[in-house]
Amino acid sequence: MQKLTRKQREKLARREHIVDVAEEAFSQYGFDNSTMEQIADKAELGKGTLYLHFKSKTALYLAICERGSVKLNQLMAGVLAEDIPGIDMVERIGMVYLEFIKDNPVYYHAFNYYEKILSEEKYSGSELAQRCEENAAISMNLIVRALQAGMQDGSIKKDVDPKELALILWSAAKGVLHMAFMKQSNSHMKFLDEVNFSLESLVSNFMLLISQGMSASDRRS
Repeated sequence: MQKLTRKQREKLARREHIVDVAEEAFSQYGFDNSTMEQIADKAELGKGTLYLHFKSKTALYLAICERGSVKLNQLMAGVLAEDIPGIDMVERIGMVYLEFIKDNPVYYHAFNYYEKILSEEKYSGSELAQRCEENAAISMNLIVRALQAGMQDGSIKKDVDPKELALILWSAAKGVLHMAFMKQSNSHMKFLDEVNFSLESLVSNFMLLISQGMSASDRRS
């Protein structure tokens, strides 16, 4: 790997500092209520310097999405290195994902924002968007590998294609998180007020149902 020059290291460090500050701003004020001027002030940079690194708030949000997806993939990959049955890998990956989002809601919102702008042509070709896409593909592949391991060791039944099952799991997990975040917000469907639940209880029951549904018949017995 080519060694970076001092100037390149300084540029990279400045970029990471900007993303740090943007994460803090978006966490505190939300994406819509944050401005590039606020971020430049908090980063102690001129607005022109900020725009040299990121052309817009959207670019900053994509950088946060990329950072979050890299961190999440590292945690998920760590589960696959464990010496446990495949179904336990899937459960652990699910808990890692849900706990990661619980602890880092700014990444959850950045992931959702990225998915929201996928159809907008002006962002589809950006380097940041492409890296977010690549990281999402890595996440999906990690889930597929855990499912395949379970099918090979007999802990997960083999009657569903692992790629399709991975998509189902991912979609269901996103739905669980969506409900939990709606419950926390001031704007949500009123019927949620009548259901006594927390993110922890949703996650626990979700993983229990998933485990029971995927388990091979002999393992369930």
